Amino acid sequence: MKNLVYLLIVFLVTACSSKPKAPDANVPSGDIRYARGFSIEENEYYTKLVILNPWNDYEAYANYFFLKDSTHKPNYNTKQLNFFFSETPDRIALHSAAQAYSLKILDLEKKVKGITDPRLFYAENYQKRLEAGELLQTSSSTQINKEQIMLLRPDLVIVSGWSSIQDDYQQLINMGFPPLFMMEWMETEPLGRAEWLKVLGLFLDKQKQADSLFDQIEANYLAIKSRIGNFKNKPLIIHGEEYNGVWYVAGGQSYIAKIYADAGANYLWKEDQNAGSLGLDIEVVLNKGANADFWFTTFGSKPTEIDHLKQEKYTILKAVKHQQIYSNTKRTNAAGGNDFWETGNIRPDIILKDIAKILHPDLFVKDSLFFYKKLSWK
Repeated sequence: MKNLVYLLIVFLVTACSSKPKAPDANVPSGDIRYARGFSIEENEYYTKLVILNPWNDYEAYANYFFLKDSTHKPNYNTKQLNFFFSETPDRIALHSAAQAYSLKILDLEKKVKGITDPRLFYAENYQKRLEAGELLQTSSSTQINKEQIMLLRPDLVIVSGWSSIQDDYQQLINMGFPPLFMMEWMETEPLGRAEWLKVLGLFLDKQKQADSLFDQIEANYLAIKSRIGNFKNKPLIIHGEEYNGVWYVAGGQSYIAKIYADAGANYLWKEDQNAGSLGLDIEVVLNKGANADFWFTTFGSKPTEIDHLKQEKYTILKAVKHQQIYSNTKRTNAAGGNDFWETGNIRPDIILKDIAKILHPDLFVKDSLFFYKKLSWK
């Protein structure tokens, strides 16, 4: 691989007896205002990106060094996972649909040469490119395709990070193909998730563009939040849906709960201190949410899903009686790819506007819903 100088695999190599000289003082680079899951440091010899582990007190998960001067190698912790680059990655294998929109707005789609199952994507262009022979399918939804990976020899494989390095990811490392662990989905601040755009910008020589795009998203979000301001009408809302007798709601410190708060909602579980989802007994949710004005769910508009909502047990809900149920599946394709998880991944401003329009239609008369749609039946 022409772009990867060398790859240090944790526990598979030993440190040299004499470490190369490198500057000791790294200084913060860029303006990271909301994200907690990564840090960037820079000096005259290299830029260092650290992906931090939210499951382990934000300790280093992986370090990426972008070398400006190959004669000055940085000092590094040999017990951590370290990757070194001297050139901008050119061939990308995209194994996470969540990053599709980010690559699009950074004008980087042309660098994508490998793809996971394109049916997972909302955007249809990857399926068309695969059929045209412009892409190799380098993984399925469950595992990498070693033969296709070796054929492509990507400079970078973009993946979703998890609490520990998955077997597939370890295989990529062992084969010499560096994974970029994107953990934006673990951010609880809406703008923190969007700020991961800067990670891709740093990796792919689009820093100025990424910074500018994020600044615009931030300005949009804060303007909508300010417009709602101290609006006294705070509709009561419930969230989620039931599976096999368990109703999963968003924790009060979660990403979506914070968007609800910024949209001027009174979310029923706002006092909860969890950032993840909560599995609750359905009777608990039905009783607590009986008088909620709105119900936000991920159900679509298929007949089976609408029929599910018609069950007698739901008739206790005011939101059902008045058919005030909204789903984030407006932009879903036939294969099930949902743009809420692609464009919405870094556009909390659009999500916020959608929810604010639903809750306060008089404030957003000229706007139409983008991700959400109203579920209704006769």
